[in-house]
Amino acid sequence: MKWNIQKRLLVLVLAAGILSFMTVSGLSFYGMSVTRSEMSVLGDKVGEAGANFTESLITYQLKKTLGELAKARAESIDRDIYLIRSNVEFLSRMMTRIASNSEEYKPVKLLDPRFDKVHHFEPYIIYSPETFFQGMTPEKISPELRREIEIASNIGSTLRTVSKSFAGYNSSFYVGSAKGYFICVSLYPETNGALEYSNNELYQYDCRERPWYKNAIEAGAPVFSELYNNMDDDGYQLIGCSAPYYDRNGVVGVVGLDIANTEIYTTIEDTAIGEHGFSFVLNKKGEVVFSSHMAGDLVATSGGQDLRENPEQTLADAARKMVDGQSGIFPVIVDGEEYFLAFAPLENIGWSFGTLTLCKDIDAAAEESRKFFLTQIADFRIRLQDVFYIMGLSSMILLMGLLKFLLSASKKVSARLAKPVHELSDGVREISGGNLDKKLDIKTGDEIEQLANDFNTMTDELKTYMANLTKVAAEKERIATELDVATEIQRGMLPKDFPTREDFELLATMTPAKEVGGDFYDFYFLDETHLAITVADVSGKGIPAALFMVISKTVLKNFAVSMINREGLAEVTAAANDKLCANNEAMMFVTAFIGVLDLETGEFTFVNAGHNPPVIYHAEENHCEFLDVKKNFVLGPMDGIPFAEQKITFKRGDLIFIYTDGVTEALNVDNEEYLPDRLIKFMNSTDCKADLETLLKNVREDLSKHVGAAEQSDDITMFALRFNGESRK
Repeated sequence: MKWNIQKRLLVLVLAAGILSFMTVSGLSFYGMSVTRSEMSVLGDKVGEAGANFTESLITYQLKKTLGELAKARAESIDRDIYLIRSNVEFLSRMMTRIASNSEEYKPVKLLDPRFDKVHHFEPYIIYSPETFFQGMTPEKISPELRREIEIASNIGSTLRTVSKSFAGYNSSFYVGSAKGYFICVSLYPETNGALEYSNNELYQYDCRERPWYKNAIEAGAPVFSELYNNMDDDGYQLIGCSAPYYDRNGVVGVVGLDIANTEIYTTIEDTAIGEHGFSFVLNKKGEVVFSSHMAGDLVATSGGQDLRENPEQTLADAARKMVDGQSGIFPVIVDGEEYFLAFAPLENIGWSFGTLTLCKDIDAAAEESRKFFLTQIADFRIRLQDVFYIMGLSSMILLMGLLKFLLSASKKVSARLAKPVHELSDGVREISGGNLDKKLDIKTGDEIEQLANDFNTMTDELKTYMANLTKVAAEKERIATELDVATEIQRGMLPKDFPTREDFELLATMTPAKEVGGDFYDFYFLDETHLAITVADVSGKGIPAALFMVISKTVLKNFAVSMINREGLAEVTAAANDKLCANNEAMMFVTAFIGVLDLETGEFTFVNAGHNPPVIYHAEENHCEFLDVKKNFVLGPMDGIPFAEQKITFKRGDLIFIYTDGVTEALNVDNEEYLPDRLIKFMNSTDCKADLETLLKNVREDLSKHVGAAEQSDDITMFALRFNGESRK
């Protein structure tokens, strides 16, 4: 059984006697007074140091969390924007193919909302006043225009397919022609599937006057529009991406995708920290295009103020950093309040995401931690005073009857009382100096032991809290390691051992834009005299493209080996496309050039599935030109599509150079592409009779001269095959 301080004093005083009462009383009270004074001073120092440390740690962690949250949310919004732009680019390519190859398509008739009921995912057509008044019904439109509209209506199935990726969002997917007709698929979930149209939409709508149309025509490339009202001005605004499409004579219209700003508002509102925090998105002009703030400097308005010109200097400086694509944390003053602004760029659109938290909210959290720590120290002092009070009162009562024993007992009492207090004092000093591994080992069985245990618990909790700060860094390191492994796996799948034979030469290289890429090449023998080759480019980059690359490479080779002798190369390509379409909910696709070389005759059979036309070098003429390829659809988005195969005959020394668009679309620091014209010009100026390693090295060096210091924008794959046999038909 453990005794408390009062019982110990009673036993000691009774044992010591009462003969030396005055001496023992003086010594005892003097010792306790000095000890209490020292503990009070020490407690103040420990409390202040611990409170300051805790306050600084909390403030630092909150700022760091705010910055990481801004980067994570910016990446999330940027992925959504990248998906929107990718869909628009895909629609542009599809519509260009339809407009440029109208003879390959059958007429299609779409719903007309003036006469038909239209629902979700159903494509429909609207006519501008100019087109409409050519005749009050579509049947009265001129035969040439009606034929064009019926062929263009083939895009309806593609619009429907793309729109399913946005089910549940207020959005539209459309094609606006320079002739004034407008083909669209609209999603309005709040109407439960039914789509309603006003007279303004049916009779007065001219797509050529809309901002998305004008911006795309002016840019000549995919472009994001600023906020603009929907056709009925019914309470929400739209932001969209649009791009021109072409026929054989040039630009003939614009495709696009709109999504309501309410969806993006929901995303950014979830980011704000604190009761008064809010988030916003800044465009390249320094204008706020999205904001969860309803009033003041950072409210979102169409054509609003350039924040870089704001009279508040801190806000203007922060806006300049955001427009420049920087990221970080910056103190600003907004509407007279001090905030911490954490911001990060949206890479795909060139905008910037920012989230603000009131400085006083962060200060309040830090101050609350400080107060908590000081409260614990204050409680410690109160408990310490109570202990001394009990000790003094008990000593006076007991020592009055035990004067003759007080002198001998006073030393033992003073020593026994002072030892745990000094141990506690020394331990607290070491803890306040930053040694959180220090443990107070005091076994007194009373309040001092409990106080020591409380300090041990407090230091454990502080260590645990600080250890959690390292988890984020560890997670980033793990992801980097996994990407390294993925890179090695992808490199291992590409052939590295190139055959050394007299009848042909072959060499290929692939350089991904990220740790892993979507380009790939392959070659294999179908039998002793037939060599199959493949060069392909999966849409996108990174892990998704790498996964689809593995599937595409495997499917193409399996179908080629198993089917080509029975069906032919075109049928092999069609079967592989059908296989890739199965369960392709992500709507990924791959461009591919597939060929088979007869090593005895020099006959080269090939299918070009939406890929860049290869370069052919004719050895006898010592001249290079682009191979004349038929236009086939890409692999993956749509099944049941026929493919056309072609044949040429190689002569001795002839060479084919196959590449991906990472070569011709490589960008320099001025965002200028390498372009096919420069490639064919270089191929005609370099020595195409050199060994293939030198040839590919020369092409890469010319490409590097163009790119300069710019970052690689896409995967780069080059594949060269030279026929050294004697061609014979």
